[in-house]
Amino acid sequence: MLSAITILVIILISIMVGIFAALSYMVLRMLRCDGWDTSNMTNALRLISHMVLHPDDFVKMYYLTEEMINVLKEKEFDISKPFWYIDKDELSAVVKTRP
Repeated sequence: MLSAITILVIILISIMVGIFAALSYMVLRMLRCDGWDTSNMTNALRLISHMVLHPDDFVKMYYLTEEMINVLKEKEFDISKPFWYIDKDELSAVVKTRP
């Protein structure tokens, strides 16, 4: 018969494996998406951590209308890639404080 400590250890290991599997699944789904920036795997982990730590930021996000897209194209912005408004490397030049 299993002792209580053995059962507790099995439960804790199962929870850790489950969390790791869920995070891995989310990152793999993000990297397989055609519209996702696959230059850096940590982009997906940064997005997940930002979502957990600052959920109120996602209320401020919205889709661009055709009119907004045309205005941006007239100003010569390349909106074909994610984070088109950042011209620097996100890890060395942009990320300084928030995950």
